[in-house]
Amino acid sequence: MEIFNTLSTWCGGPGFWQGGGGPGMGSWMPFHFGGILPILIIGLIVYFTVRMFRNPVTTTGVASPQDVLKRRYAAGEIDKQVFDRMKDELK
Repeated sequence: MEIFNTLSTWCGGPGFWQGGGGPGMGSWMPFHFGGILPILIIGLIVYFTVRMFRNPVTTTGVASPQDVLKRRYAAGEIDKQVFDRMKDELK
């Protein structure tokens, strides 16, 4: 039990879990965890929140020539005649 008394008086200044004296980790947490732990917790909350609301990237690899042709036609880069001619050439 002397180790807990030593750790509780190591750096008993104000901080996150410092000088609590109550049950749990409050009274023996070393001073360097007082600044790192809240930053780590806030960082994890921000990371998982951003990750949850971010749109997933849906890449399936290299697109086939037919997919590229359909995308170009849908975007208006080529007209119907060119689309049909190129589609027949790909078959």
